[in-house]
Amino acid sequence: MPRGGCRTGSGRKYKFGEPLADIGVPSSISNDLIVAIEYLWEKGRKGQDLIDDLRSVKFRKVRKYDYSVSAGINRTSSIGGDSMNTNYEEIDLCESLIEEPSKTIIVPVIGDSMIGIGIYPGDWLIVELINCLYQKPKEGEIVIVSLDDETLVKRYKTEKGEVILVSENKNHEPIRSSERDIRISGIVKNAIRRNLSKL
Repeated sequence: MPRGGCRTGSGRKYKFGEPLADIGVPSSISNDLIVAIEYLWEKGRKGQDLIDDLRSVKFRKVRKYDYSVSAGINRTSSIGGDSMNTNYEEIDLCESLIEEPSKTIIVPVIGDSMIGIGIYPGDWLIVELINCLYQKPKEGEIVIVSLDDETLVKRYKTEKGEVILVSENKNHEPIRSSERDIRISGIVKNAIRRNLSKL
């Protein structure tokens, strides 16, 4: 049997399927960076998608001020001078709005039944999913509920053991569990206003 020479498939196997580039990365973070890239790679993130994921951490940081702005009559804002340029902290908006990422979905809103608490058509609701067989909302929480082939957002209330789904608009009647079969699938944790120009 001949020895030596080049055989197909021989030699070093590349972890990412191609030759690696030498890049200057501080040794203190190199291991963590490799772990992060391997994790994303195993999740199927490659090419530009992988780059976008790595960059997204930077762009998720936004400025958050401890100073308030006034939206009322005869109120004064606590922001003054150069505060808008200097006095802020950077926060991760995702971490601030989402408590349980693995259980969280975003649901767009149509209809006007919840405008009384500031949920308008076009808004996005950040919803934490629940298993309705084992979990029940707390009294007064805003929930996502399935009725027949409809999915609604309502306020959860109970009365003498009966579930009542209440709208925040006097033009919409409450829905009672004795009248319709309901299934609560999530609890609204936050709402994002996306349509200010349309109001």
